[in-house]
Amino acid sequence: RWGGGARAGVRFELGAQVAAVESEGARVTGVQLAGGRRLPAGRVVLAAGSWSGEIRGLPRPVPVRPVRGQVVALESVPPLLGRTVATPDIYLVPRRDGRVLLGATVEEAGFRATPTAGGIHRLLAAAIAAAPALADAPVAEIWAGLRPGTPDGLPILGPDPELSGLAYATGHFRNGILLAPITAALLADLLAGEPPAALLEAFGVDRFKGGGP
Repeated sequence: RWGGGARAGVRFELGAQVAAVESEGARVTGVQLAGGRRLPAGRVVLAAGSWSGEIRGLPRPVPVRPVRGQVVALESVPPLLGRTVATPDIYLVPRRDGRVLLGATVEEAGFRATPTAGGIHRLLAAAIAAAPALADAPVAEIWAGLRPGTPDGLPILGPDPELSGLAYATGHFRNGILLAPITAALLADLLAGEPPAALLEAFGVDRFKGGGP
């Protein structure tokens, strides 16, 4: 998982929580970890997902909030679905291992990343309404996660206009996996000293005033 980065000289600080971005004047100087240790850096990318707005030392409010999503996995052997099914209430995704993923709720629940009876009930009811044969499928797994949401539903990407060396890659909400490749390419060019791509202009953090659009 980490092999490519490690071979390129990347050092990973697993389990280290960033508490604050540090700066001097109008230039970023690194980050401070929760335990007080400092990591010097001339460039910092804020990519803390739902926790991006919790990082101290930023030059402006970053209006990213957690949005909970609950998911249920059902066993479906033999397969009951041959393709993804989507309705206004749910999507059902068949996997090669025979499971069907039911997702996902969209809930304003703060940082509570735990499944609830009500959320699971809504998913199961919607799934059975869409594919009644799933009523007999065993429940294999239940989990919940947090998506980083923004006031306008769009990600926050690109350089900070006031603090040199600070860039943002957060707020992707439900599309983080889909947008990861283009986000990585754009931010890599930016960190390498290339002029910011025109595509980033629409997603700048300065489109928010006082924490909102």
